[in-house]
Amino acid sequence: MLARVRAYLSADRADAIIIPSNDPHFGEYVQKHFCIRAMLSGFDGSAGTLVLTLSEAALWTDSRYFIQAEAQLKGSGIDLMKIGVEGVPDIVSWLNARFDDGCRILLDGALISAAEYASYNKKLNARVVGIADPFDEILSEREPLYFETVILDPESFSGLSVAAKREMVFSGDPADLRICRILTRCDDIMWLCNIRGSDIDYNPVALSYALVFSDKILLFACKEAFEEAALEYLASQQVEILPYASFYDVCGEMASDESIHFLSPASSTSMRLESIFADSRHFGYESRSEGEVAYRKSIKNPVELEGFCKANLLDGIAWCRILKYIEDNIETGTLNEYSIAQQLIEYRGESPDYRGESFEPIVAFNANAASAHYSANSDEEAAVVTAQGFLLMDTGAQYPFGTTDTTRTIPLSELTPDQIADYTAVLKGMIQLSMASFIKGTTGYQLDILARQPLLSLGRLFFHGTGHGIGHYLCVHEGPQNIRMDRDSGVALLPGMVQSNEPAIYIEGEYGIRTENVLVVEPFTENEFGTFYRFETLTLVPIATSCIDREQLGDECAQWLNNYHRRVYEKIAPHLNDEEAIWLKNKCRPI
Repeated sequence: MLARVRAYLSADRADAIIIPSNDPHFGEYVQKHFCIRAMLSGFDGSAGTLVLTLSEAALWTDSRYFIQAEAQLKGSGIDLMKIGVEGVPDIVSWLNARFDDGCRILLDGALISAAEYASYNKKLNARVVGIADPFDEILSEREPLYFETVILDPESFSGLSVAAKREMVFSGDPADLRICRILTRCDDIMWLCNIRGSDIDYNPVALSYALVFSDKILLFACKEAFEEAALEYLASQQVEILPYASFYDVCGEMASDESIHFLSPASSTSMRLESIFADSRHFGYESRSEGEVAYRKSIKNPVELEGFCKANLLDGIAWCRILKYIEDNIETGTLNEYSIAQQLIEYRGESPDYRGESFEPIVAFNANAASAHYSANSDEEAAVVTAQGFLLMDTGAQYPFGTTDTTRTIPLSELTPDQIADYTAVLKGMIQLSMASFIKGTTGYQLDILARQPLLSLGRLFFHGTGHGIGHYLCVHEGPQNIRMDRDSGVALLPGMVQSNEPAIYIEGEYGIRTENVLVVEPFTENEFGTFYRFETLTLVPIATSCIDREQLGDECAQWLNNYHRRVYEKIAPHLNDEEAIWLKNKCRPI
């Protein structure tokens, strides 16, 4: 396949092509139709950029995928570029070392943000040329687009009507301006329109675009895929459905209308979209990088928060059953990573409200867990799980009233002092962040050190973020807020925001440890010093205590853990049988 792409470059008199991972909607997961980088490289992680020249190829990815990418790229002729590692050039430096201003570098203008395109144009020696998607022509085996059923997300789950959400989104705008917000992110559109789809694995979204006015919405989607109840509801909320493929044409027709002020989120405005409005004096970026809709979506209303609690209760029941199942069967030699993931799916499926996984299950035994996003896709490729070391499980589920994301690291045998120290430091970091109280205006960047400090004290560090936002029966990874050390989102944490809390440590060739709960920001107190917030934990899954160094953990964190386990038992035990309840009581004993 690389030869075919090089033949295309040669015929077009181009010197290189940049191939990102995303689709025109800038989501984390994409349909196979858009998985060109994975098709060409063999690396199927969710993040990475492939650069192909007439004689070389290189792929850039982040620390979550270093081990996976190294294995999958072996023998491909593609060099792995580890982002953030000292001495590794970025894409611009790598290209500039090879090409001068007489060269041409291609990229699909719909798959790159306008800001990134401008950055490439400014920094690269060669000329960057935005093109239409060339891969239908190059790759005959490319998967077609598909459109699955679109359902109504009723107000009993969403908490607000489309009209109410629309009013909220436009509430801060000048009344004398006719504003149109351009949306390309499918999860923003699903939330705003109170609908859900299944066009993307793990994400309940439909492929769609939207032009949003204060009094109506033009929704670009496959109308034939909508259930009747969804069509009737959308009509009542002044939502008109137009063909998915007509989005860019309609934008082109409207661009010359000077009575309309167009606003688009900078983070998801493609080079192709911006070029349509290049001559318009009334096009600009939203004041928030992710857009007003994404910001409003991130602050869950009381109905959504109630749904999150219910989702975590159901998921906690399934988790308790899988943890007991592993303990009961670990000595049989019949367990493997894939079979454990499937058994958890079976337990979740006992609830009629289960709608599927929220991401590809990560069940990783010992050294496999050192790759943060490792996942076995069959019994044949899965490791047999035996009574030694650690088993890391990171999985989540979709329910019509909420999305879950939980990680537990399970000790399967006696552990070394280093393993115990690492496990305790990870747990202590998770607890310290859970206990945080903070003043209004605080961002996740300012709190991140609480989760990392216990590991830093051991000379350890993990390189991914500590926490991400979580959607409401939507994408498990949601912005605009986050908790991480390397960059500040600039988005303050506010009551109603739901995010993960997942410090970790990875020892290549040996093990990985991660403990993850989901938190929601809630009001704490208001006084002469200001307004203060704190976190409430939503996850209801026991945490292994047999491998904790009690002195290292400390009294305050131990008390938090005991209180947490008391709550887990009180919430979950009534839904278990007698044998399971006894097992849970033992796991929730105070330390």
